[in-house]
Amino acid sequence: MKTRSRRPARICTAAVLALSLTLPASVFAADSPAASLPYSVAAISPFQSAPAANAAGNTDAVPVTLPALTSGPQDPKEVEAFLDGLFAKDEIKRKASAATVSIVRDGKVLATKGYGVTDTESNTPVDPDKTAFRIASVSKVFTAAAVLQLVDQGKISLQDNIEKYLDGHKVTNPFDKPVTIEMLLTHTTGFEVRDPSSDNFLFDPAQTPMSLKDAIFADFPPVVREPGTSYMYDNFASELQGYIVQQVSGEKFSEYVENHIFKPLGMNASSFSMPDKLAERLATAYDPAGNAIPVYRLSPSDLPEGSMISTSGDMARFMNAFLTGGKTEDGKVILSPDALKGMSTYHSSIHNQVPDTTYGFEAPFVPGKTNGQHIIAKGGDILGFSSLMWLLPDQKTGVFISYNTNQDLRDDLYKAFMDHYYSGKKDSFGKEGYKPQAAAELAKFEGIYADLRSATILSNLTVSADGILTMENGLTGQHKLTQVDDLLFIDDKGAPLAFRADTQGNILYLKYGNPVSYAAKKPAAAGFPDIPSDHPYAKPIHNLQSLGLLTDDASKPFEPLQAVTRGEFIHALAVELGLPASENPAKLSDIADSKYKAHIQGALELGIITGTNKGTFEPDRSISREEAAVIIARILHLSGYPESESKVKLAPGTVQWAEPAVKMVVEMKLHGPEVTVKDGVTEFNSKAAMNKQELAALMYALLLPF
Repeated sequence: MKTRSRRPARICTAAVLALSLTLPASVFAADSPAASLPYSVAAISPFQSAPAANAAGNTDAVPVTLPALTSGPQDPKEVEAFLDGLFAKDEIKRKASAATVSIVRDGKVLATKGYGVTDTESNTPVDPDKTAFRIASVSKVFTAAAVLQLVDQGKISLQDNIEKYLDGHKVTNPFDKPVTIEMLLTHTTGFEVRDPSSDNFLFDPAQTPMSLKDAIFADFPPVVREPGTSYMYDNFASELQGYIVQQVSGEKFSEYVENHIFKPLGMNASSFSMPDKLAERLATAYDPAGNAIPVYRLSPSDLPEGSMISTSGDMARFMNAFLTGGKTEDGKVILSPDALKGMSTYHSSIHNQVPDTTYGFEAPFVPGKTNGQHIIAKGGDILGFSSLMWLLPDQKTGVFISYNTNQDLRDDLYKAFMDHYYSGKKDSFGKEGYKPQAAAELAKFEGIYADLRSATILSNLTVSADGILTMENGLTGQHKLTQVDDLLFIDDKGAPLAFRADTQGNILYLKYGNPVSYAAKKPAAAGFPDIPSDHPYAKPIHNLQSLGLLTDDASKPFEPLQAVTRGEFIHALAVELGLPASENPAKLSDIADSKYKAHIQGALELGIITGTNKGTFEPDRSISREEAAVIIARILHLSGYPESESKVKLAPGTVQWAEPAVKMVVEMKLHGPEVTVKDGVTEFNSKAAMNKQELAALMYALLLPF
C-alpha cells in the first residue's frame, strides 16, 4: 500500500491526541514537548486556543447551579460571593491547585481573586496581583494591539502585502492574491500549518533561545489555500505580526509591548520575555499525575503568539482600558477608536451566525452560550497552564481566568458567569420558519472533510433517503443535523455546523467540532477496480484515498489481500501520524538499503520499535498482526494514553508478550471486520500476516474518536 507523504498537523489525531514525542499538539493551543521530559503529559499545542475538551476528552463542564441575575455584574461583594461559591466546589478544586480571576465592568474592578496555592510545598496562597501565570495564546491579543497601534500611526496599512516587511523574502504563493497584514490578524493567510514544537521549550538554562527573526525564516510556510478565503488558527501569523512590529518600530518585540502597552497601563507584572523577577513569581504547574513541571523558557524568548506571563490584576487593567475607550488612567490613548472597533468586530465568519475572528479575538469556544450577548474571547494553553479572557464590549464587562493545569475549568467559569449574569436570552440559529432542503439538494454536503489545522481530524457526512444529514466527527462523535438555513445546520445538542460554498455553489469548507479551524471537503475517492462500494473494507480504503493517504494507482487493482511488510507498516504509520524521519546513520544492520530506512530509524529512536535480538529489523518480512499491535500500543503509550486492565478475552494463539497490546487494539476498535467475537472470545488471528485492507482499516480507525 502506497502512502503519500505530507506535512501533517502537529496534533497527531483525535485518536492519538498526544503523540507528544517530537510531535506537537496545541500553545497557544500548541505542542507539548513531553518526549524530552522525565514524565508524561497530555499533548496540548502550546500556541493555539485549546480545544473545548478537557484532558479526559470531556466537553461537559461541571454543572453549577446559582441564582440568576439579568443585569450583569455590579456589586463587588456579590461578584466575590459568586466566585467564592464556584471555587469552593470540590469538582472545581480538583481541576487546578492554583487559579487567578479578575472581573471588571465600566472602568471598575469588581473582583481580583486568587484561589489555591502557588505550589503544594510552600502552600503560599495565590495573590492576584503578584502570582504570575503563563497566559499562552491570550498573548495574541496584545500582539494584535501592537500591530494596530502602528496602523493608527500610519506606519502599517492593513492592506499591505506582508512581503514589504520581510527583508526581501518572497512568499511561496501560487495565487494571484498577496497575504496582507489584515489576513495575519484574521488568520486567513492560507499558510500551511506551522505550530510550535518541543524545540520551542527550553528546560536547560544553558540553552540559548533563537532570535525571533531566525525563527521566522527557519521554516517560513508556503501559501497552500487562496489567501482570505479560509480560517485556520495560525500561530505563525501571530508570530509574524510580532516580527513586523519589531521591523517597523525598530524595537525588540517584547520591549515594544513593554514600552507602549504594559508601562502606560501600569501592567508591571506582565512580560513576553519573563525576566527573573517575574519567573520567581510564576505559579508551579503540574502534570495530570500531580508532578511539578519544571520551569521552562521559550525559544524565541519573546514569542508573539504565546510567551506572555501576567497576573489577573494586570489583566484587569487591560480589560478596563479596552472597554472604556482605550485609555490609561491618566487619559493617554493606547488604542484608538478604530483599533478598538477592529478588535471588537468580527471580520471573518463562515456564516453570519458563526463568526471566526476579530483582530486579536475569537468567538467563544462554548457553542450556543452567548445568551444573546456580543462576546469576543481569547483562550490559550501552554504546557501546564490554561487561560481565557472574554469581553462583552456592549456591557463594558470583562472576565479573565488563568490556572496551572490543562483542564476545562475556564469553561465552568464561563458557563456559570453567563448563566448567572446574562440569562435573559438563549442563543438561536438559522431563519425562523426555514424549510430544510430535500435529500437531493442536501447531497452536495456529503463527503469527507479534513481539518485544515489538524488534517487527521475528520468529518464524514452522509444523507439518508429521507433527507437526514448525519455527521461523524473525529472530535464529537456521531450526530444528526437539522438544517436551519441554506448553509447552516444544528446538531442534536444545538451546536451549529456551517458551510462555505464557492460562487457556483460547490461546498468548500465546514466549521464544526474544532472552533479554531475550517475543514476542507476532500475530492471523492477514485476507487479501485477490485474495491466495489459494497466491499467490507471499502469505507477505510476509499476514505484514505480521498484524504491523499493512499497513492496506489487507482486504475489498477488495490490487491487488498496482499501482505504488508514491516518496513511498509512503519512507513504508513509515520506518514499518517507525522512521525519524524531520522537522518542519523542506521543502527539496525539490515535497514541501510531499505527505502523506508529514515522512518524505521526514526521509529527506533522514539522507542516504537526495538529490532530483533540480532540487531536487525527485517524490513522486507511480512508483519504479523500481533507485531503490528505491539507497535501501535507503544505509540499510544508514548503519547500518554493511559494503561488499564483489559476485559478482552482472546482466543489461543497470541504470544504472551503481545497479549496486552492485542487486547488494547481490540478494546479501542483499531481494526476492521477481520476481528470476530464468539461467545465472548475474540479471534484476532495474531499470527497471520497483516494485509493491505487490514492496514487500511487500522489507519482509518486511528483518525476516529476512541
